[in-house]
Amino acid sequence: MKRLFLAVPLLVLLLAGPVSRRADATVYEFQVDMFGDQVVPPVSTHAWGFVRFFFNDDRTEASYTVDVKGIGQNVVTGADMHAGAPGANGPAVRHLADGGFIVTAGHLTLTPAELAAFASGNWYVVLKTVDHPEGEIRGQVVVPADFLPGAAPTRAPAQQPPAAAPPQASPGFIQPPSTGDAGLR
Repeated sequence: MKRLFLAVPLLVLLLAGPVSRRADATVYEFQVDMFGDQVVPPVSTHAWGFVRFFFNDDRTEASYTVDVKGIGQNVVTGADMHAGAPGANGPAVRHLADGGFIVTAGHLTLTPAELAAFASGNWYVVLKTVDHPEGEIRGQVVVPADFLPGAAPTRAPAQQPPAAAPPQASPGFIQPPSTGDAGLR
């Protein structure tokens, strides 16, 4: 019994070790929204959706989810990433998912050249259906300005709101203490 008592925690540590994540790892997450009016030519549809990407530190690998709303899974035939500027069609560069889904997930690995193309704004995601085999909904990939490794963050620091003037005492009202501690000591 004593050996079992010691063996169980050791086994748990051994099993948990390889699957634990680095404490300093950063996940770069962003979303590409897809709509029918983004397809070239535009498609009138009730469908909409998004692809959410979760990139690793060096942006070479990503997990992603494709989520579709407004249509049934029986009409979805697939989802792909294409090379193409906004308003233009282009060739498929990555297959994201086969059909028959409303929500699905996957993983992709990008070469440095693919990463640069992905971040350039000239890739888009398209969901294909039985009724629209060239695309029913589409979203242009637009990454945050600080997405590429080594890029400086471009977001301005949060501004502090101006300090509010202390409230003025009015006849018939109790003035709260201005120390911020509500008079509790």
